[in-house]
Amino acid sequence: MRDRLKNLSVSFVLLSVLYVLLGVILLVWPTTVMDVLCYLTGGILLFYGVISIVGFCREETRTAGSFLTLLLGIVAAAVGAVLLFQPSLFQSILTVILGIYILIDGLLNLMRALELRRMEHMGWTLYLILSLITVVLGLVVVFRPMLAGTTLVRLIGISLLYSGAADLWTLFQLSRWTKEYRKIHPVEVDPVDPE
Repeated sequence: MRDRLKNLSVSFVLLSVLYVLLGVILLVWPTTVMDVLCYLTGGILLFYGVISIVGFCREETRTAGSFLTLLLGIVAAAVGAVLLFQPSLFQSILTVILGIYILIDGLLNLMRALELRRMEHMGWTLYLILSLITVVLGLVVVFRPMLAGTTLVRLIGISLLYSGAADLWTLFQLSRWTKEYRKIHPVEVDPVDPE
């Protein structure tokens, strides 16, 4: 049980650090990052689509699965071509998806803040405020996609940077609180993993 919690904590820290790094990258190179994502995704989808269509044309016997592969290939090729020649469309969709992700992360942080309140942790109000800011940032990104592309990407970068830093701060606070709690309320027997 303790190993699972430790692995979960390590994963949580790594994910938070990744948020911070991605946030910094989006802040420093917003246009380059979005262009690379568009062209890379577009190229992969177009390549997959062309391979699927060519594969269908070469088949001697065609089944229902073959026609499904053809349909997916046509859709993939079309989307890939759009991403290569109209990258702004992909960027607007991606920003909304990232905004939804930031919003969900903020709501999860809000639940953690309420859990800290239940445990009577002194810093729960600060974490509640930070969680609400994350939720607001997520809502802004989702419902204001008409903002200028670079500005919006930088806003996403700030949101990810903030979200990762807030997650790291929360983990640190929870770890410190748990150590203090164990000093005051020692446990003689560690919990046994039922599995």
